Amino acid sequence: MGIFSTKELLEIQVAALQSSLPDKVMWKGHPIQLSKEEKMACGRAVWYIIIKGYSIQSAILRASYSKRRKKKYSITKMDRAVRPIFPKSYFSELEKKKNGLLVEKLKEG
Repeated sequence: MGIFSTKELLEIQVAALQSSLPDKVMWKGHPIQLSKEEKMACGRAVWYIIIKGYSIQSAILRASYSKRRKKKYSITKMDRAVRPIFPKSYFSELEKKKNGLLVEKLKEG
């Protein structure tokens, strides 16, 4: 076992990806500044993707609604902020691995 536990390594990875979220995204042909709340919502989406294994659509949809503020953030803006910080084929490979693991569990049980 290394210095860090698996949980700590995942938390480090989430923090690193959250810190690389852009401040501006292209919106209707112009770069637009993300608000602090929108950036926090994007950070929650990253957490759902890494920790919970959600697909990008599910993570953004879930993170786009703030229960505390009773506000829904733009899913398109969030997608444009979150998607570029992940490698190109990350989400398709994530789904393939999850499906493969599910098949293995079904064969066992």
